[in-house]
Amino acid sequence: MLTTIITFIIVFGVIVFIHEFGHFYFAKRAGILVREFSIGMGPKLFNYRTAETTYTIRLLPVGGYVRMAGGEDDEDELKPGTPVSLFVGDQDKVTRINTSKKTTLFNGIPMQVTATDLEHDLWIEGYENGDESETKRYAVAHDATIIESDGTEVRIAPTDVQFQSDSLVTG
Repeated sequence: MLTTIITFIIVFGVIVFIHEFGHFYFAKRAGILVREFSIGMGPKLFNYRTAETTYTIRLLPVGGYVRMAGGEDDEDELKPGTPVSLFVGDQDKVTRINTSKKTTLFNGIPMQVTATDLEHDLWIEGYENGDESETKRYAVAHDATIIESDGTEVRIAPTDVQFQSDSLVTG
């Protein structure tokens, strides 16, 4: 009985991997940013991040997903009031936005978000260090990343690399 269950999980995992890899492969060929390639669902057990994609293994072996920039399952909107910490790189642009309490950024600038545009003009603004007397705006790098609440780090999704981008659909 146990052998049957283990065999089923392995065969199902291989089928899920092949299926999701098909989505991944054709999205990459079309120039769409794949933010995350995941096998399994639920809490993250392991992740590995390259320049463009975060690869994750999750606890429940009941499926998987490919998170394409601009897809229906892809949400990274930072709502007003969200506490974040920002890492500003060499060119005075934000390169990492941390929304997780699980991860801290060395020399991160604490901010409470008031508004963002991470798709078109690439900026974030808010109250820095709890000072609500003025808002501060930072430019965000095109290849910046967001550390999500569960600690998974993914790239932001500017319009030019999104699923519904005109240049991808018509180009």
